Amino acid sequence: MLVSPDIAALFSSISGRYDFLNHLLSLNIDKMWRKKLVRLSNVFAGARVLDICTGTGDIVIEFAKSNSSSQCFALDISEKMLAIAQMKIKKAGLNQQIRLKQADAMDIPFDEDLFDVAFMGFGLRNLGDTVKGIRETVRVLKKGGKVFILEFSPVQSGLIGLFYKNYLKFVVPVLGGYISGDNNAYRYLASSIPDFLEPENVLQLMKAQGYMNIKATALTNGIAYIYEGTK
Repeated sequence: MLVSPDIAALFSSISGRYDFLNHLLSLNIDKMWRKKLVRLSNVFAGARVLDICTGTGDIVIEFAKSNSSSQCFALDISEKMLAIAQMKIKKAGLNQQIRLKQADAMDIPFDEDLFDVAFMGFGLRNLGDTVKGIRETVRVLKKGGKVFILEFSPVQSGLIGLFYKNYLKFVVPVLGGYISGDNNAYRYLASSIPDFLEPENVLQLMKAQGYMNIKATALTNGIAYIYEGTK
């Protein structure tokens, strides 16, 4: 059975090579997924947005670039990941639009009914309590607010699925570990995907926590999914 490590320490240890490895190991497909996540949100001007498990800030930066009148907040548990995000935000000239906060996604330090949209990219499977993490997104959203969760899926079929499973088992831990200098981190990250919930189970959790109009959009033959719901 997969044992979750100290997530803050894990991501801090690989923060310096995290962006490079994300793009390398996904063949830059992760950039397309994030762009689609932002497009699907279809946020109105002036919306208040929260990016949960922001990592190095790719999603909130992508969103802010295309929604200049929105108020953007982003949080992550890793101080080192946030430091990189802050540098990228400054470079993009978005200091006045994006505010960062170090915090746990299972205990979001914002009042309830505050945000119009919440994003979470590749963070759900790393939470110690998935239900609590989803419940927190519901709490901080306004009535009618929407959540968009981008996450890997353990379910793929055919030759692509077979290739992907072997890629996770043999390539990601070896290459990721070699480049990042942390073999344990990439062994965990690779193994956390096949051990994660299937799409229908994620939707069931969202429904159980009160989301309506829930749906899942498959990406790249089901390697990843975008889950969305309305409070």
